[in-house]
Amino acid sequence: MSISKSQNQPNIKQTTLIYLTAISAGILLISNLAATKLWNMFNIAVDGGVVCFPISYILGDIIIEFYGQKTAKHVIFSSLTLNIIAALVFWVVCILPPFTGTEDMQTSIVKVLGFAPRIIIGSLTAYLFSQFSNNYIFDKIKQKTGSKLFLIRALGSSFIAHFLDSLVFETIAFLGVLPFNDFLNQALFAYILGLGFEFILSPIELFIVTKIRPFLTNSTKNQEL
Repeated sequence: MSISKSQNQPNIKQTTLIYLTAISAGILLISNLAATKLWNMFNIAVDGGVVCFPISYILGDIIIEFYGQKTAKHVIFSSLTLNIIAALVFWVVCILPPFTGTEDMQTSIVKVLGFAPRIIIGSLTAYLFSQFSNNYIFDKIKQKTGSKLFLIRALGSSFIAHFLDSLVFETIAFLGVLPFNDFLNQALFAYILGLGFEFILSPIELFIVTKIRPFLTNSTKNQEL
């Protein structure tokens, strides 16, 4: 029995989804690690996670553009699951007794991997709120525009998603830890900075979508033949 050439070829769309899912989970984990560092920008405390977390919205936009809301939800939950597992593993590693002579190293490891519970809860809760809102708004706009105006959909959905992310994360993680004025400044600055990073990266996002659209579309068509 002969097998068609298209059946032997790897499914480009499925392979791409695997990479997008892995990167999405990794970005969330990296953001959680980076969020433990507060850096000074114009005398405002900003958590380090804001540097890379906007990439998660770009990945989410690409996933929902080519795979739909149902698949995007699975990616969100898989990323969430990985980060919960990572947090549990890091917690176990931190409480294990250090080998003699490595006490200083133990202190450093705890500082890096021993996430404050508020940061973990805040990060994962904000991730759920912001990603689901981003996907919902993106999909609603797409129902009216079709495949056109990708950047309008991407930035429009991110405008709300970034706000929810900053509000939920900063409130859970830092309200009561920082002076109230510092908390407000940090939350507002994190929102502006995160949205600004995504805006700067938007041409790259559009370039990627434009380049991969023919491959993913053709992959779907070939699978249907």
